[in-house]
Amino acid sequence: MKKCFVLILSLLLLVQKGFAQDGAALGFTRTERNPVTSAMAGAGAAWAQDAAYAAFSHAAMLPFFDGALDAMVSFQSWTPALSAQAHFSAGAAYKPIANLGVAIGYSLENLSSYDVVDGTGNVLGLFYPKNHIIAMGLGYGFGTHLSVGANFRYARQIPAPGAVSAGVSADLFAAWQFFPGLRATAGVSTLGPALVSGGISYKQPASARAGVNWSAPLGQNHVLDLLLDADYYFAGAFSAALGAQYAWNRMLFARLGYRYATDHCVIPSHLALGAGVRYRGFRLDASLLTASPALGGSFQVGIGYSF
Repeated sequence: MKKCFVLILSLLLLVQKGFAQDGAALGFTRTERNPVTSAMAGAGAAWAQDAAYAAFSHAAMLPFFDGALDAMVSFQSWTPALSAQAHFSAGAAYKPIANLGVAIGYSLENLSSYDVVDGTGNVLGLFYPKNHIIAMGLGYGFGTHLSVGANFRYARQIPAPGAVSAGVSADLFAAWQFFPGLRATAGVSTLGPALVSGGISYKQPASARAGVNWSAPLGQNHVLDLLLDADYYFAGAFSAALGAQYAWNRMLFARLGYRYATDHCVIPSHLALGAGVRYRGFRLDASLLTASPALGGSFQVGIGYSF
């Protein structure tokens, strides 16, 4: 609980991740929504094994998704050590033809509440800050080896009574499938106009991003996936994530990942782990983040269906 209205704007900077790039606007748009890639520390720019949350980050991979429809809903407990937040996300992707995929997504972030107090010390009531993201993605493939994709998002932040900030941004990526077990992608993420508040311009956390996914069968029923992502933020920060997934019989999954991040990155360094189970198109996935003062204890669980 916070009980001083004068501190609202400074608290906003803390609540809006507490570790976003200095001067960055709408940094929450870079939070990982997918519990699968979250369990691999966010490594997943070249991930195509599920597509429900492609609208948030990697629409260029949609043509390489094997199914026709993928949908998921998830709950995320974020930064419980700093200020407990409850995130709810939903997404779906559909491929009407083999080389075209479309995706939509929505995310609601409920941040820690606080008491609003007027200048005389009277409590005006309890306020619940919220963040919203509406996203869509489109991916188109040229044959079986090359695809391009674009993501568009609208983000809206309500940090205090009567205070609203909103902006739009986009991702533009190209992806290559060298053969079915090796994919790579590169592009730019979160390009959008700066937000102006109090005469000060705040840029969105845009970056150049690249990723690789290598899938290696280990016998008849065993598959190991290795993923590597790197982000260079135009504000000067850098992060890289290495993730791995072990799959047994395409039913049981174990995941692990580590993200390295320099100071003032949108998402700090952390270790991630998780698991999943799939049966007859239904799936349950979960992730847990640790080894981070800011993110330690954050977890996510999602339920999905694909065919």
